[in-house]
Amino acid sequence: MTSRLAAALLCLAGLAGPAAAEVQRWDDYQLIMWQDHPVAGMAGLARLGFTGVKLRGTGGRIDPADVSARREAGLPWFVENIATDFYAPYHRYTPGKPVTWLFDAARARRQQAPEDRGVFVRAPGLSDPAWLDAVRTRLADVVRRQAPDRPLFYNLGDETGIGDLAANWDFDLSPASLGAMRTWLRTQYPDLDALNRQWGSRFASWEAVVPDLTDDAVRRTDDNFSAWADFKAWMDVAFAAAVRAGTEAVHRADPAALSAIEGAQVPGWGGYDYGRLAHAVDVMEIYDFGNAMDIAHGLNPALIPLRTMFETGLRVDHAAWRDLLRGGRGLIVWDELNDTVQPDGEPGPRGRALAALVAGLRVVAPALIASRPAAGPVAMLYSQASFRTRWMLDQRPRGAAWSDRDSERELDDNAWRAARRQMVDRLTQLGVAPRWLSTETLEGGALRDEATKVLMLPHAIALSTAEIEEIKRFAARGGTVLADTEPGVFDGHSRRRAESPLAGVAHMPQIVRPDADPSSATGLAGLADLLARAGAAPGLAMTGPDGLRVSNVEAHAFRNGGVLILALQAAVPWGAPGQLGVQLPATRLIYDMRRAGGPRRAGRLDVALDPIEPTILAVSPLPLPGPVLSGPDRAQPGAQINWHVGLDGPTPAETHAMRVDLLDPAGGLARPLSGVLRVGPGGADWTVALPESAPAGRWTLRVADSMAGRSVERALVVETP
Repeated sequence: MTSRLAAALLCLAGLAGPAAAEVQRWDDYQLIMWQDHPVAGMAGLARLGFTGVKLRGTGGRIDPADVSARREAGLPWFVENIATDFYAPYHRYTPGKPVTWLFDAARARRQQAPEDRGVFVRAPGLSDPAWLDAVRTRLADVVRRQAPDRPLFYNLGDETGIGDLAANWDFDLSPASLGAMRTWLRTQYPDLDALNRQWGSRFASWEAVVPDLTDDAVRRTDDNFSAWADFKAWMDVAFAAAVRAGTEAVHRADPAALSAIEGAQVPGWGGYDYGRLAHAVDVMEIYDFGNAMDIAHGLNPALIPLRTMFETGLRVDHAAWRDLLRGGRGLIVWDELNDTVQPDGEPGPRGRALAALVAGLRVVAPALIASRPAAGPVAMLYSQASFRTRWMLDQRPRGAAWSDRDSERELDDNAWRAARRQMVDRLTQLGVAPRWLSTETLEGGALRDEATKVLMLPHAIALSTAEIEEIKRFAARGGTVLADTEPGVFDGHSRRRAESPLAGVAHMPQIVRPDADPSSATGLAGLADLLARAGAAPGLAMTGPDGLRVSNVEAHAFRNGGVLILALQAAVPWGAPGQLGVQLPATRLIYDMRRAGGPRRAGRLDVALDPIEPTILAVSPLPLPGPVLSGPDRAQPGAQINWHVGLDGPTPAETHAMRVDLLDPAGGLARPLSGVLRVGPGGADWTVALPESAPAGRWTLRVADSMAGRSVERALVVETP
């Protein structure tokens, strides 16, 4: 094992940490096209508001003609599928074969020869030093060649995974993987005797240690799955370490570059332990099953989450708004029917719908991106060990038939996912954003923050000794622990304990259980009262026309200095009452960020809620200042121009994220010269270099601040050369 791989493993085990790259901000909402289009079509996409397209980089090979076409169209790009052969060999496109053909072949071999352990040797191995070095070299070469064009991001692999997406498979038994696993196990156990006691094994040396496979585990009757669970945990470590190795290669070649994976799966198998994976990459396009978006962005707020859009329509519009409010930073459009833009650049029906949707999103996106979720005093544990244990308990009765389950079956609900979904939905309906904890952050003392008053344990049936001790410490200082079932009945290695370690410490009220009626206003009110008694009272109360607390509206709160941004949206399309009463904790100035007009002072609001789109309000203790603009009013083509954007008064906000649009004499948006500017109390400068081809005439610079609901314009006359 190379020293670089060992360093990555130690980092993921919590023993070391590489310096983070200086990552550029995504200040605006991105709209990216996946399918290829001709130059005229790509130029049409830009006019529709698209900010990026795909550039094929399969295996590190990039066609110079593709680069030239994108430059000509004037659209940025991301580089696609650079190392999918390493990160997703069992789910990738191969001409004339299904994408899963290699995985299907492994499953067929197992059916024919169940004792053949060779079917569990991953090719290529995630711990193979030669492959890791080759992937690093490939990525570095691509980034160095592409750096002058500043791609949006570099996609390491599409629909990545240890095996086929999130399917369970006992990869990887290769010598390199087993050797690296033994190195990692030494960081988990003080000595070999401790491992043998935990596993119930009799290995004479570390070199002899081999794990149980799923076939072995399902036959056990003692509820000690440690030798299997540790191997599964190791593969999550190995996958995250391999992804991080790719990210570090990208950062070394260009510190400002962003690495990505696409097609991220439901939390579970395939390497999708988000406690580890969320920190291994800069950008992640996520299929949002099992609260994957909430978990990934909650565990790593610096992560840039994207979603793929396959259709259009009001339900899709609702989902796009919901993604933005939950941390989404853009859409990748899947255009299989080619109905977004025509080859000559004229918009198709889908393109016009997308343009309208994204124009609305971009009005408020800069302000939301510049703010932080207003995390309250409630923490939520994401426990991968509990997932492994729950899966084994569910599948053990099926015996060897476990391998019949493909990746689609792993999307099925279970108690682990249902409990978390229930808790997250209830908190969101109360306007409470939980602080997400992984096993590693909980063990590291995250609960010692005095601001945390409540810990929620969704189906946390497997907890380490260190987690138990931190939870007991939290409860002893007055913290409230809420669970849907008895927590910690298994240890962190999936071995059943003789007795419950948190009996009497964790409370299990009906209102946090998955089988509770999610639409019950009584249940929601009960949780609100419980949180209030624990010192974690929700900051607002929403009632319907009948005066009862509503349970079908999501409330998202963001903080920007002293300003609270409150977004209210129907939990499902057409699922909320049209009229809401919203009680705030105090009287404040209320600005409607999606509609022009001055503020109103109130402590209670009557909101006419749209069935699809959210109402987004800025709640401020003081009047919010508007933008002021100064700078030249005449310029020559090719000149560099500097405008100063300031504020016309003091502000309680930390920053005002303003949209800056430069319009040409025909009224068209000069997109490369437009963008988002963050303006603090001292103001900020907006500098552009006019192209030599800039047409003469009256240009307009428009600066809009959605938080204050105000804008300002300034004319610029570009003179004839």
